[in-house]
Amino acid sequence: MRKLLVLILIIGLFFLGGCNENQNNSNQQGVNNAKPNTSQQSVSPVNHNQRYEAMIYWEQEGKIVPVRKQVGTISELIDSLFRGPSEEERKSGYFSELPKVTPNKVILEGDKVLLDLPASFYEARGSFRVSNILKQIVYTCESFPGVKKVVFLKDGNPISVFPGEGFVLAPYVDKNSIRGQDKQ
Repeated sequence: MRKLLVLILIIGLFFLGGCNENQNNSNQQGVNNAKPNTSQQSVSPVNHNQRYEAMIYWEQEGKIVPVRKQVGTISELIDSLFRGPSEEERKSGYFSELPKVTPNKVILEGDKVLLDLPASFYEARGSFRVSNILKQIVYTCESFPGVKKVVFLKDGNPISVFPGEGFVLAPYVDKNSIRGQDKQ
């Protein structure tokens, strides 16, 4: 009888622990779904005093190629990407297909980056150009430690397909999905 009570107590504790975890997850989801009012919200721990080695992907001679970059945050990396190659990099033959826009928000959430871009970003045309734009962004994001996926937003709203070009963007984009769309 005593063993049965201990077993029931243990099962009850596991059940209560699970309920508490679900409550924490629900609370966290509510926080994640709220619209942040900063340029970067980090749900994952990031040491803001640390510099990370990442890659920015530029175009050169018809290929997407990496260039090493030291950054403190994913926002800093994305801002550098959207500013385009430095003068020195341009002299070395690097260029970018990215439209001249400024991201609305860059949010690091676990292993994914939520990239909120203005509507004008999605006006780019030409499947080869759009493919290279997406590669530059996704490859650059995935070079930041821990990032495996990019979620595209258009003025704060999730976007599932790149307008006019048919590249699937939902539920997320990663290197494999970009490569897979090129083969179609």
